Amino acid sequence: MAKGRKGTGVEARLEALLAQGDHAAARAEARRVLSDAGAAGGDRQAATATLRSLEPEPGAVRVGLAAVALAAGVAAWLLRG
Repeated sequence: MAKGRKGTGVEARLEALLAQGDHAAARAEARRVLSDAGAAGGDRQAATATLRSLEPEPGAVRVGLAAVALAAGVAAWLLRG
């Protein structure tokens, strides 16, 4: 969904929801479009791009899990001492 490009009604609706910060509604709308067998190819691409943009960054997830594991290890070490 490139900026400055006129999109379809679905693409414009998804962009508007994301711009408003309503990620839950954008996710729901994208899923609705993908579940619609009669949806146009461009609408499906916009919906897929929206869902991908809402996925967490894999590296951030790994760093977060490592931080939780480190915090749990430090807490266990302090409680044993």
